[in-house]
Amino acid sequence: MKIHRINAVIVRHLYEARRNFDRLTDLIWWPVLDIVMWGFFTIYLAHSSRLQPNVVSCLLGAVILWGTFYGFQRDMAVGFIDELWCRNLINLFSTPLTLSEYMVGLIGVCLLKVMVGLCAASAVAWAAYSFDIVPWLPMFIPYMANLLFFALALGIAITGLIFRYTTKIQALAWSFAGLLMPASCVMYPMSSLPRWMRAIAWMLPTAHSFEGMRQVLAGKGFSPQHFWWGAGLNAIYFVLAIGFFGWIFEQARTRGLLVKMD
Repeated sequence: MKIHRINAVIVRHLYEARRNFDRLTDLIWWPVLDIVMWGFFTIYLAHSSRLQPNVVSCLLGAVILWGTFYGFQRDMAVGFIDELWCRNLINLFSTPLTLSEYMVGLIGVCLLKVMVGLCAASAVAWAAYSFDIVPWLPMFIPYMANLLFFALALGIAITGLIFRYTTKIQALAWSFAGLLMPASCVMYPMSSLPRWMRAIAWMLPTAHSFEGMRQVLAGKGFSPQHFWWGAGLNAIYFVLAIGFFGWIFEQARTRGLLVKMD
């Protein structure tokens, strides 16, 4: 892989983000709106004397982490859909740019975007609701890494499906993470799920990340169990996603689908 070609992919998306209001909306508006909406909800809950003191922090922390996961997964898929919308796919792959260079460049762009959204949401949570995520970051970072790695695996798998079925299934870029949200235990502990759903939750790295986050905010410290469970599952899902993407891309290439995408 050549660094200058990866950098070209990053620069191409950054130029578009600077001029495209839709990208700015995804980058800042929705993370900030989520934290404002859930912030008011947590203020309402804070007036209930029956709630534990850390409930408000757990909800705000969950919103920030879920926004990070969702934004990365969405941007991975939408970044590729952009090339289809612009009819730019043939132009890209008629150059010396390789598929791996394109994917690494796209990952770099998504990381930059998600960091901007994370900073914006964290700043609003601190300014409006006195929730400071910075002291918790050292113990949050491993869980956030698991979330981003799982989002990457999902993004790669969804991109592979788009290679095969084009924009007919582009809604998956925005909706697939939402399908996982009930079993990911974003706003509630895993113990609140029905027994049959707990088995599904244990197979999701997202559920382990949010369970670990709640333990940190409850003062119980970092949970190696939830981190390593999430990391192990991520390794499996990432290998499966890469294999699936490679197979789909080869199928699309041999059938001549790459030049027919619209």
